[in-house]
Amino acid sequence: MSKVMLFGLGEVGTHILEFLARDPKCPELVICDMNEEVSRKRINNALIGAAVFRLYPKVSFEKVDLTDVDRTAELIKSENPDVVINCAVLQTWHVIRQLPKDLYAKLSSASLGAWLPCQLGLAYKLMVAIQQSGVQTHVINTSLSCMTNPALAKVGLAPTIGIGNVELIESAVRLQVSRELSVPIDIVKVYLVAHHVWWVYPREAGYKKGPYYIKVLVNDEDVTGTFDTDTLLWDAIKQYPPDTEFTTVSANSTIKNMYALLSATPIFTHSPAPQGLPGGYPILLSKDGAELALPGGITLEEAIKINEESNKIDGIDRIEEDGTIVYAEYSYQILKEMLGFDHKTFKVEESLEIAFELMTKYREFASKVKEQLA
Repeated sequence: MSKVMLFGLGEVGTHILEFLARDPKCPELVICDMNEEVSRKRINNALIGAAVFRLYPKVSFEKVDLTDVDRTAELIKSENPDVVINCAVLQTWHVIRQLPKDLYAKLSSASLGAWLPCQLGLAYKLMVAIQQSGVQTHVINTSLSCMTNPALAKVGLAPTIGIGNVELIESAVRLQVSRELSVPIDIVKVYLVAHHVWWVYPREAGYKKGPYYIKVLVNDEDVTGTFDTDTLLWDAIKQYPPDTEFTTVSANSTIKNMYALLSATPIFTHSPAPQGLPGGYPILLSKDGAELALPGGITLEEAIKINEESNKIDGIDRIEEDGTIVYAEYSYQILKEMLGFDHKTFKVEESLEIAFELMTKYREFASKVKEQLA
């Protein structure tokens, strides 16, 4: 039986556990998290739900502090997993929604990349631990993978693949095309190069439309010219419910990537950050890893440029060759003005320390706002 280690049992991690526990093909799961009490109850819930269907997956729990790299490395070495899934983050991207609308609108205009340290810090520690363990395993990183994976790649720690983002868009586009043309969704094929900014753009005020490339086929016939593609993308993404209900689809994306990485037969799919590249691409995914599957009409250089330009829209001007992450000027200025967070750049290796500072600054800001409203 294949073995998968899942780090972080938050919203997406819990969805993954629940879905896998009810799958007869479920691999052995080792769930790793800091909060033992909550995690064990969530594991119990998944196992009880699976038992309703007379399914009894093998699931165990390990209390893990990812900041303790030596201990994490020892655990990974002893478990020797085929796939590692990282769902661990220090602060979720939607925490700032708790602010009053005007302040939320202003702070969110710094873009999601403003919070990159909070998404990167634990992912970096986990990748160091995996490297230190000596275990050869595939890694799926769910944490803002359009940006975290290429940052990790600069320091030789690239996860195998990300999840969601471009796939959240591509799957929705196939459904939209199916409905508009009254054809089965199974005969709709999309090639999409896009960053997650296109996912956020129709959902959040203050986001700019990012560049992208799209090709739409129905029964192998190119029908791209049938559509205003901006409208197609917009309408596709608007099919999702508000708030964070879409995280069930993110979990499905993770599970699909997991099964692909356990299989000798490649599947055609979409995912962020194959081979540590920025943004999202069409790929072939198997136990041999991720291979780009770009169609004719776009080069790799053009695809990378689309996603690098989107990084700038999402708050990150560039990731330098040594792993230094440079904030876009507008993002830097908003964080400095509102939170007193004064870092124009930071290195991957510093991300945990920087994340703790950013989180502290935000909590202090939110606390003052709450006091003023009381």
